[in-house]
Amino acid sequence: MKLLNSFFSIKEETNGAGGIIFKVELDKEHFIYKAHFPENPITPGVCIIQIAQELMELVTGKELVLDTVANVKYIQVISPVEDPVVFYEFGAPSLADGVCKCKVTVKGEGKLFTKLSLIYNVI
Repeated sequence: MKLLNSFFSIKEETNGAGGIIFKVELDKEHFIYKAHFPENPITPGVCIIQIAQELMELVTGKELVLDTVANVKYIQVISPVEDPVVFYEFGAPSLADGVCKCKVTVKGEGKLFTKLSLIYNVI
């Protein structure tokens, strides 16, 4: 299930020397948050990873399938109420031999939420 333009939307994309930064807005009214959790919504870890994949597909212009979560650190929960805007910061991805590797940091204003190291197969 694709989450772009339903669960989240891209507000800005910035290309810098260190990589690419996406400013993303979460939709606190999305049905996923009604179940996770009704009175205190937080962004599920699987959605954080799916957003990273969809953004990386935009960066590479390739369809990707997650192969390995080499490393994941959930440092703080992401509340769409308290932090409706988050930043996905991608280091320069490595794309070779049908494999895409990337490191992602998810941040808010003065907050660090998640660090990911992901490996995808290119379709």
